[in-house]
Amino acid sequence: MLLATVGGAVAFVLVATGSLIGGAVAGVLVLGAAMFAIRASVPEDPGRRRFLGLMGGLGLAAVAAGTAAGAVVRRLTRPDPRPALEAMASDLGSEYLELVTRSYNAERLGDLQLLVTPYSSSNYPQESLSLESNDPRSSHAVTWMYGERVPIVVWSPGRIEPQDHTERVTLADLAPTTARLMGFDEFEAADGVALPGIPTVTPPVQPRLVVTLVIDGGGWNVLRRWPDAWPNLQRLMREGATYRNAISGSFPAVTASTHATIGTGAFPRTHGITGHNVRRDGGPVKAWGRAGHVDPSFLLEPTLADRWTGWTEDAAWVGEIGYQVWHVGMLGRGGRPMGEAPVGVYWDEDGGGGWSPHHPELYRLPNTTPGLERLDELSAGWDPPAPSPYDPKGKKAMCCFPPVVRYQGELIEATFDSEPIGQDEIPDLLYLNFKAPDYAGHVYNMDDPRQAEVLAAVDREVGALADLLTERFGDGRSVLIVTADHGQCPEIDANGGVRIDPIQLEEDLNAEFGTSVFGLVQMVAPSEVYLDPKALTDSGLSAEDVAAFLADYRYGDNIGPYIRPAAVQRDRLHERSFAAVLPASYIAELAGTDLARFGATAYDDADPGGMPAVTW
Repeated sequence: MLLATVGGAVAFVLVATGSLIGGAVAGVLVLGAAMFAIRASVPEDPGRRRFLGLMGGLGLAAVAAGTAAGAVVRRLTRPDPRPALEAMASDLGSEYLELVTRSYNAERLGDLQLLVTPYSSSNYPQESLSLESNDPRSSHAVTWMYGERVPIVVWSPGRIEPQDHTERVTLADLAPTTARLMGFDEFEAADGVALPGIPTVTPPVQPRLVVTLVIDGGGWNVLRRWPDAWPNLQRLMREGATYRNAISGSFPAVTASTHATIGTGAFPRTHGITGHNVRRDGGPVKAWGRAGHVDPSFLLEPTLADRWTGWTEDAAWVGEIGYQVWHVGMLGRGGRPMGEAPVGVYWDEDGGGGWSPHHPELYRLPNTTPGLERLDELSAGWDPPAPSPYDPKGKKAMCCFPPVVRYQGELIEATFDSEPIGQDEIPDLLYLNFKAPDYAGHVYNMDDPRQAEVLAAVDREVGALADLLTERFGDGRSVLIVTADHGQCPEIDANGGVRIDPIQLEEDLNAEFGTSVFGLVQMVAPSEVYLDPKALTDSGLSAEDVAAFLADYRYGDNIGPYIRPAAVQRDRLHERSFAAVLPASYIAELAGTDLARFGATAYDDADPGGMPAVTW
């Protein structure tokens, strides 16, 4: 009886301090060992054997009771995480919480959403391992307005009158705007509405073509930083409908999410691309799957292009020319326009460079594409800046520089020359992305002159495209929409931010909560943490407990032993790493509720300059 009680006590202690499964198994093992030893020493007496069996049953009951009691004690002795969550939400304020709730998708979202403090940045592991003093590399996986504010201009001389708008709009409004321009009244977006001032049209006065061009990483804080680098975009703003109070519309402001929003007119809560990583089949995976073999089923909402090709019974031409896998979110699957796979193009970095279809069975290249030797010619005629220790190597060598921008411009021109774009009265759709400004910002930072150089190169392509549309289609028969997907993070050290090291963060979470027989942390991404649900259950934890622990997590707590001393900002050791860490379960509670109770944000510096003024 004493040994049976010991088994229950062992289960109680281990469960109360660690693992439900570990405690129960240990209790059973203690009980089993005791029973085996006693049984071996008991004479062959049926009565005593029956009594021993009864004690074994009671022992199992004691283990079960100890396990249950340990779980209860563990829950009761853990601090209530709710006050910490409410305090962080109040610091964020209602405006930013709305951006967060627009990304809540129960199937896809990571367990913890990491909202860094303004001007802070989450490293990638390789950046932490090679971090230098005043390191320029940064991430824009933020919710703050400097990352959210983007330009939107709708340009179509003869169709769109020059106009200036200050209404709050989002990238989700672009798909319904395009639908209105085409007279596609049957299209209903999940979240977006047509931009104000856009006229409704009916056949036969639709445009023959609507082009949506995204300057990747070309948000307003980048444009303001380099005001002389975009004269062609300024010309379009003078001549078209400009929306100065436009934002990406959801957290995080990253490429994968925003391009799906542009394509569908829905926020991530509906289209499912909640970030560059999403939960699928029990764990985190890269959104869209493998480059060159994308899986369109990642997108849960059909795009405007999908619906348009279906509505026109594949009579319309649709296509996308981008640089990475994420950009296919503007196009979606695209149907079988004119009986062929749609044009869907990315830059094959892993294959050594060159344009490739997103999937050889689902997408295709334009009928004519310039060869790689043309990029070599453009590179030979370019005077590169002085070498930098951060210069990309190998497959990414030209990612941030003007030659690849011009090379993509020539691919666009070749597409117009070799494809039947805008050749009948059914409006066609073309989606474009120039990635180089975003790449330059990640590698060199938006404050580096290389950013101005590559932004100017993209602006030249914007001007060239506008001229091409005018020449081929005349006034009013084409529409060009120019926008960006997000802003960028300025230099971290110079602006008072701190860096979050994902390697050390994972180690700290495992040290604090890693008592389960399962590993707790599946992955730390720049804007979220994925936790193993089995580990949470086994250790009696909730994601709320983990989030509350990170509420007071400081920069000094997050410095790994591999960080070079010169890269440590010693005057910021006590700075908070996160403005908020919100578990998906808490975001689910907030979604659909009145967020006004959270009031204004405590971070007044998160929207420097506010809505941009007219400067063109």
